[in-house]
Amino acid sequence: MLAITRPNDSRSSAVDEAQDLEQQMAALGLSAADKHFLRALHQTEKQLNEAFDAAQQSGDLQQQVSRIYRQLYRPD
Repeated sequence: MLAITRPNDSRSSAVDEAQDLEQQMAALGLSAADKHFLRALHQTEKQLNEAFDAAQQSGDLQQQVSRIYRQLYRPD
């Protein structure tokens, strides 16, 4: 099972996190389509986390989450 933790808002932890995800997917022998899906899902999860953090400060959580879900389910 893939184990992803939230980054500590630094570039090095984001790079480490991406490398960990790639290593875990390689170890599982996932198909290219599965890897693509998991990368997109992981990126969306990061966006949701960032939206939650920003919304807690500004008070518009619902609007931010709705925007991200629209991006997730209606890609360009």
